[in-house]
Amino acid sequence: MGYGDYDTVMDVVAEAVALGSYLMGEQFTAADVVVGSTLRWGMMFDLLRKRPEFVAYVSRLEQRPALQRATALDRQLAEA
Repeated sequence: MGYGDYDTVMDVVAEAVALGSYLMGEQFTAADVVVGSTLRWGMMFDLLRKRPEFVAYVSRLEQRPALQRATALDRQLAEA
């Protein structure tokens, strides 16, 4: 997606996630799992700035049923 200095990489990623619903347009792929989980965790732990493009992309991913099920399982495990 990009390389070089940190700001350039973040700009390239922000542009990529803003182009469509997912990285490959309307098709959810393994790339979304990798990039989406990185952005989600990075923002969750304040390791990445919450750019509007990142927040919108992660919000779209969080609407997916599989992520909702995984998040529910994580909560159950944390409560146990």
